[in-house]
Amino acid sequence: MTQRPNPTAFSGKGNTIRAEGTSHGASSEASARGAAIYSQSWLLTIYDWWVLGIVSTYAWACSVPQYTLPWFRQNLREGQHLDIGVGTGYYLAKSDLTGVQVTLADLNQDALDATKKRLVGEGKVKAEETRTLLHDITRPLPDSCPKFNSMSLYYLLHCMPGPVPAKTAVFSHLKHNLTADGVISGASILGKDVRHNLFGRVIMGFGNWNGMFDNRGDNAADFDEALREHFYEVETQVRGAIFLWRASKPKV
Repeated sequence: MTQRPNPTAFSGKGNTIRAEGTSHGASSEASARGAAIYSQSWLLTIYDWWVLGIVSTYAWACSVPQYTLPWFRQNLREGQHLDIGVGTGYYLAKSDLTGVQVTLADLNQDALDATKKRLVGEGKVKAEETRTLLHDITRPLPDSCPKFNSMSLYYLLHCMPGPVPAKTAVFSHLKHNLTADGVISGASILGKDVRHNLFGRVIMGFGNWNGMFDNRGDNAADFDEALREHFYEVETQVRGAIFLWRASKPKV
């Protein structure tokens, strides 16, 4: 798939933050292939039930309502929040967004549109106050982006191409867009040093075969080490096959 060109200007509050230029290279092409899956409307329709319900609970042994959603809520801050790899907006929709200025970032315009529509429709945000960013997160954020009080990357890193060092290279630039007292958090499916049940092995195999995942070598130790290269404070835990992490005090 050829990645969509990124637009080129920031049009202001409530509109799209435009990323400059077009991403190129093997990593970007692989990211685009993974993101293209979310252009299928049927997948967005069943995502919450299937991925966050059935698969998370029974394949990854990590209940979203019990573990992942509370983790998201604990690390959501008032002020500017950047949600990267938006999925369907489930975590934001299930959280209190009072005092939160939301920016949605994704490589897929359909996911951005669906998430913003959901959040506005459920009364979680106002359309004119919610920004969207069509962007390849392996590249630095546009200069027009503000500093964020919190960032979230949930069920994203296992979809990114390459080994852990290639995935976590995003922190080398994201940390510069985090406030000094801000927090960045996420959850990712591990492929190594965890025990996958039969259901999990089937999903892992299919996901890595069709390009939705690239995580066979992903492990908690490498992620933890990479986070500590970029942040002074790091907390991690493994629930089932899911790596939960948060980091603060960026090393800049």
